[in-house]
Formats: sequence, structure tokens, C-alpha cells
Amino acid sequence: MPNGLPNMLQRYRSTAFFAFIILAFYFILPSPSWLGDQTSLGPPEILNATLGFQKIFVISLPARTDRRDAMTLAAALTNIDVTWINGVSGDEVSDRVLPADSAGKAISKGNKGSWRAHMNALRTVVHQNMTSALILEDDADWDVRIKPQLQLFAQAARAFTQPTATNDQESLAEADHVSTTHQENLPLSQLPPITHPTLTPYGDNWDVLWLGHCGTDFPPPANDTNLITPSHPVSPPPLRVTIPNDATVPEPQHLKPHPFALQDPLASLYPPHTRVVHAASGTTCTQAYAVSQRGARKLLWQFGLQTFTTGWDLMLGKWCDGEYITSTNSNERPMAISKRPVCVTVQPPLFSHHYGKGAASDITSPGGGFIDKEKEMTPYVRLSVRLNMEKLVGGAGVGELVDQWPDEVAVY
Repeated sequence: MPNGLPNMLQRYRSTAFFAFIILAFYFILPSPSWLGDQTSLGPPEILNATLGFQKIFVISLPARTDRRDAMTLAAALTNIDVTWINGVSGDEVSDRVLPADSAGKAISKGNKGSWRAHMNALRTVVHQNMTSALILEDDADWDVRIKPQLQLFAQAARAFTQPTATNDQESLAEADHVSTTHQENLPLSQLPPITHPTLTPYGDNWDVLWLGHCGTDFPPPANDTNLITPSHPVSPPPLRVTIPNDATVPEPQHLKPHPFALQDPLASLYPPHTRVVHAASGTTCTQAYAVSQRGARKLLWQFGLQTFTTGWDLMLGKWCDGEYITSTNSNERPMAISKRPVCVTVQPPLFSHHYGKGAASDITSPGGGFIDKEKEMTPYVRLSVRLNMEKLVGGAGVGELVDQWPDEVAVY
């Protein structure tokens, strides 16, 4: 039809304008260079109800109606659509269904139930042939500005998940990994042209996007040969893509997974309000992670059928670190995975564990110590959806929300 192209262009302009308004509205760092420091606006698909993934799953025990109520509200208040995956009690998991190498291992009932629930989520992704899915735990929390945060993350992640415009075989991270001259820190605004993805707005060549965790390491320098061992046959690419002047990142003194922890290395290695995207390395906790279809198939094969020896997050971390890669020269049957999985993460994380008031908080925090039962908190998240739930239900705007990690030093 003759009006088809103008209508398409009008829709595109409307979407781009909406994306601009979202970014201008949500990122409130008092710096006129905020938008100018970034590349073009991120993928508009991420503004949809599933954050650019085909589905968002939340793993939750049916009996935890309190958590389901809270998650339902948090998702609705940020225009996110979630689908439930029933949590599994360890008592429901028979030893006969466990992978053979679990025999004789002291695996807790909690780990058994968690493992099966995550396998059920992966199985659903594979069975329904989804291009991608985000998997959340039911106590996850996020910033009300999660959509523009993910738009910027997606741009940075493509350096690891998508070929460059000049090399259709390798991502920037892969090419840099084998180069004799390395750019281990590259601002988002300086990324070279990267081919446009067709499967997901986060790129086409990835297995796991680890968006919520309680700790991860920066990859070591490319010249650190000590990292090449039988258990780590392929080192991670050392590239780090930085997102500077990010108003949603707390100041350095707040960058730690719980009140009793030391500051994350990020706090001293980079200027305040810097977010860093890099290959996953030594990552723990699975508050939020996304899988592609290929990643879900690999993980379901490895951990649904072959291996189950410890907690799910620890196994996923080792898998991303390449510990399950076996040499084709080994006498054992080699894995059908020829190289290190493509797992991308971000510091500070975009999703984090919410510690609520009362008995639900009477748990040991990661790394030791107890969270204050009289105070709610979510590490790393400034405008927390859960902490601002009452205000959001009442119709409050972003300017009226409580910043749980406010700046102590004025930023101009």
C-alpha cells in the first residue's frame, strides 16, 4: 500500500521518541552530559512487558503466597509480565531422577528442590522453542528504571554476543581476546559498529545473561596464563565495557552484597556511578539470569542429564567458567560443547535479593552475618520497586520515590 512506508516511519519515530522520553525521565543524574555520553538509544523492544525476552519466568513455591503477591505487584507496577514456574520441595525429588554422578554426594533437600525447579524452567524454554527467557527467583528486586537500564546493558552486551560490522565471524570480545593489543576497558560510547541482531535485542550468540547475582569477578588480564588449567581450559575474554555516569549506580561506599561485606572491587577500580559489563567469572547466586534457546538446551543436557553435585548457582557458575568443557583428546566422552559458553554479566547487578522485614529476613546473608529484621533493604538497587511499593500503588512519580542508597557527595 502507498501509505505503508510513511506509516512505518511514523511508528518508528513514535517508538524512538518514547524511548527518549523514558531515558530522559528515568535517569536523573544532574549532569548535562548524561545522554551525550551514550551511544544511540537502546533497542526499543526492551521497553515491552517481557524486557525484550520471549518470556519472564518466576520460580516460586505455590505455598509462598506472600512472595507471589509481592512479585505480582512489583511486576505490575513496572509494566512487566511474568509467568510462574512452581518451586519444588526437595522431598518431591526422588534419587532415581538425579544424574548418575550425584550418587554418594551430600546434596541437601533444598538444593534438590532448587535444581529441579530450574531444570523445569529450562525444559519449558526448550519444549516451547523460545528464543530467550529471563528466569527470576521470587525474592528478586529491581530499580523502577529497569527498562532503560537494560537498554544500555543490551548495547554493551552486544560486544560479547554479536559480530562486529567488519568481522562477521567474531564478536568484539572474541577478536580482542586473541589480539596482541587489548582494550580491556572500553566505554560504551566508543564501541565500534556491531551487526544488528535478529533473534534477541541482546545479541544472537550467547548462552546466559547473568543479570542478578551476589558476586562476580572481573575476568583476568589476557596475558595471565596462570588461569589456563585443566579445570579452566578456556579463559574468559578480558574485555570490559563501561557505562559511565549512570545515575542508577550507588556511590562506591554502597557497593557490597550486604551490610557486613567488604566493598566490591568495582568501588575502587572505577569512577563513581560506573556500571561494567563483562564475561561472567566466578559468579554466584541466581536472582536473575536469562537463557537463549541454545543455552537452555546446553544447560538442560549438562545438568538435567549429566551432572548434579551441588547448588544450582554454583554449578551454573562453574559451567560459565568453562569447568565442564572436556578435551576431545580425553578418554572420556567429550561434551558436545567445543568452547567456553558465552555468559555475560554486569556489575553492579541489575536485579538483587530483597531482604524484607520480619521473619522472612531471619536468614544468614551471603558471606556471613544476619540482616536487620527491622529494616528492608535491597543491595545495589537505588529506586527499589519493593521498597517503594506503597508509594507506587498510590500513584507516586519517580521524583517522589525513596532512594535507599542516596548520594553523599553532590554530583554536577
